[in-house]
Amino acid sequence: MIVEDIKRFFEKMNSEGTWNIKLIRIHSSNREGTNYDCREIGFSSKKVLVDHIEALKSKYLSGNKATIQKYNELRLYDGTTDSQVIYWLNKTSDLINKAYAKLVESLANADQEGDPLKEKYSAYVLTGFVEDKPIYLFSMQCPFVNMKRKHIWNNSIFSPIDKPILSLRLNADVIMYDEKVYFLSMVGENLFNMERSYKAACLYCVNNIVESGIITNTKCFTNTAISGSNPRRFVSFNNSYLERLKHKKTREHIAKKFDIPVKDSFFDSEQEGASEKIVKLLCGKGMVDPFDDIPMEVSGSKNWS
Repeated sequence: MIVEDIKRFFEKMNSEGTWNIKLIRIHSSNREGTNYDCREIGFSSKKVLVDHIEALKSKYLSGNKATIQKYNELRLYDGTTDSQVIYWLNKTSDLINKAYAKLVESLANADQEGDPLKEKYSAYVLTGFVEDKPIYLFSMQCPFVNMKRKHIWNNSIFSPIDKPILSLRLNADVIMYDEKVYFLSMVGENLFNMERSYKAACLYCVNNIVESGIITNTKCFTNTAISGSNPRRFVSFNNSYLERLKHKKTREHIAKKFDIPVKDSFFDSEQEGASEKIVKLLCGKGMVDPFDDIPMEVSGSKNWS
């Protein structure tokens, strides 16, 4: 996949096609996970959405400052947060599959009645078709703007705007198309409450590391591994690395190369910075400079071609 694939989505959007807009309320709990309430809304004229789709396409495609130009890579989601990368996941990914299914069901059964101003919506989605397949463009922002202290000209005088107004943004944080999800900004993670998912993955991986017996102080290691930015790193955890580190000679070789302190041939997690290095190593963030053969930290990696 390349960024041009995302560009084609916008190029092939037909503003005159069947488009609608739905408001989304996202709510999560430890017991029920992530759930959604959707409300479809309409406009006084179909031209409203036609104009908005055209403006959105123009923002992403037109001119030297076209939004799509700020991206230089399309990459499988790996927990990194590079603003120049569009990350993607298949709908079957363990990180999103349950929430994805609930979201699609909720969108298909969106409410069409009731006052939309009475609910606290946290996002909205434009839904249409590209090449006869449904496409969803999510904006992760409350679509209503409070207009206190704003006034409108009305019958020769200015009158206060006493209700929130609907504001449509010229951007997409998440695109769903053909069973894949594309994150154009990291705020898109909130659509699926992905922090919950990668923290669960982190705990699972940390438990495997502890049980592998390759480190000295498991409590010290665990406290570091589940804190700060480490939980999202475990999205790219490599279990084959862990299996190889169970061998003494491999562990000693890696410890020397990546300057990880050891104690009786085991990683000494009590030493400052050791646990952080172990996490980075097992999550694909440690590589070797091809010229100087020294350890380097990288944001991500892929096969050389």
